[in-house]
Amino acid sequence: MNRAGESQALKLVPYQIVQATVAEGGMERVILKIKDHRLAADTKVPLRTGQRLNLQVMATSPQIHLRIMEEAELRHLFRLLHSFGRSIRLAPFLEDAAPDAKGVFQHLLRLLGSDPVEIEGMVLARLWRDLGLNMETLLAQGRGMEALSGLKAQLLMRMNEQGNNTETEKAAALLEHINLFQLCRYRLAQENVVFLPLPFEFLEQGYLLAERQRRREDREEDPGGADDTGAAVWKMNLNLKLSVLGNLEIQLLFEGQVLRMRILCEDPRTARIVSAAMDRLSLQLTTVSLFSCSVDAGARDPVMTLLERLAPEGDHFLEAMV
Repeated sequence: MNRAGESQALKLVPYQIVQATVAEGGMERVILKIKDHRLAADTKVPLRTGQRLNLQVMATSPQIHLRIMEEAELRHLFRLLHSFGRSIRLAPFLEDAAPDAKGVFQHLLRLLGSDPVEIEGMVLARLWRDLGLNMETLLAQGRGMEALSGLKAQLLMRMNEQGNNTETEKAAALLEHINLFQLCRYRLAQENVVFLPLPFEFLEQGYLLAERQRRREDREEDPGGADDTGAAVWKMNLNLKLSVLGNLEIQLLFEGQVLRMRILCEDPRTARIVSAAMDRLSLQLTTVSLFSCSVDAGARDPVMTLLERLAPEGDHFLEAMV
């Protein structure tokens, strides 16, 4: 599919996956609805009115080029989520690559092997760029040097340099997982949710979901008003799996310098252990004050939670796979 213009209004970037509805079907010319935008498109595949599509952005200039993703292709990507924690072990590959590789390998190796207490917010804020999850966006903006500094670009170059061997196979496997991370990031961005994978060595699985919201009283006073910084709160979910504690879901609500926290553990026994440590956690907080905190059981497996969040409405990947 091709369509000129509109990419800026839709804020599309190469390799992003978006959902669309066929507003007016046809054999060669159709009207698509993406988000709140309607656009005319040429198609080589006959489409019917009301049909729902998963489209991958192949190019945004000089025309928008959209590729229809087959259901089997999406299933393959989502099946990879089941090995999300087990297979995305970056450190072993980085250890082999670091002696003769550029600084990004060595930097990430140190970062991902860090002790949890050494990891600061600024490190997490930079992690998605270090992994290269914004590589295509930077290339589309003509910022080639920045794009080449991330892990994804380094993996691509390493594959081109080494030909076919074991290291190339490892690089290809890691690259597939980074593509999966990008799929998660772009899909959730459609819901105004920021997705950040956390492939640290001390975690079996982990990711962060962050969403900027407005205060309830501001929404009631001005339902159609602009969302300014003063009227915003941040809702964050840390979905983790640790070898000792099992599944953890940490729900954080930041409003200015006030933090409300709810921790869900895998079972009541773990909840008692975590609850006993909460006084020490409160003493460690420096930039925010802990207004309230609760610890309960009921945390779910992070991968299953992410699968349900990612699956398009009405697409039942789990039932279909069964």
